[in-house]
Amino acid sequence: MQNLEELLRQGVEWDLEGLVREANARLSRYLPEMGSRRVRNALTPRLVRHYAGLGMLDEPIRKGRRALYTPRHLLQLLVLRRLMAEGHAASALGDLVRQKNDQELLALLEGGATLAPNPALGYLSELRERYSYSYMVPPTESSPSPPEREEIWHRLAIAPGLEVHVREDFRPPRTQSEMEAVLEEVRRRLKGLAPHRSSSRTSRR
Repeated sequence: MQNLEELLRQGVEWDLEGLVREANARLSRYLPEMGSRRVRNALTPRLVRHYAGLGMLDEPIRKGRRALYTPRHLLQLLVLRRLMAEGHAASALGDLVRQKNDQELLALLEGGATLAPNPALGYLSELRERYSYSYMVPPTESSPSPPEREEIWHRLAIAPGLEVHVREDFRPPRTQSEMEAVLEEVRRRLKGLAPHRSSSRTSRR
C-alpha cells in the first residue's frame, strides 16, 4: 500500500466508492487504541456525503457528471476519524480540516502535531459534557435517586419555520468567539437539512 505522501505527489483520483475503500483500508493504522467502537466503524459513502454536507470536507472535483476525490480528501477523512476517536465531537470540528494544508493534515494524522485550542471545540464540548453528565448519567444502585426537577424552556421564534428552544440553565456565550461557534454550529445544522427537505418534496410528488 502506497504511503500518503506518495499519493499526494501522484495526484491520484477516485470516485466515492474508491475513496471509501481506500480510507477503510487505512483506518486501523491511524485510530488510537482507545478509540470508541462507534468511531471504529467503517466509513460508508453515505457518511462521507454527510461530512461533505456539513462542510467538513473539500468539495469533490467535478469532471462532467462525475465527482472525483483526491488524496487530500482521503487525508481529511482520516484526520476527522482520528480526531473523533480522540474524543472530539464531529459537530464541533466544523471546517477545521478544510483550513489545514496537506502537511498539517499529515502531521495531525501521524501524531506529530496536536490540535490547537479552538473556541468552538472548547465551548461546545463544555456544554455537551456539562449537560450529558447532569441529565444522562443514571444513578448507581447505592446512590439515592436525585429529585425530579422541572425543566423550563424558552421558545424563541427566529424566522418563519425556525424556532430555537433554550433551557433555563443554558450558559449563554460570553465572548464573541463563543457566539461565533454557536452560530457556526447552527449554520452547519441548517445546511445539513437542505438535502432532506428537497428529497421529502420529491417523494411527495
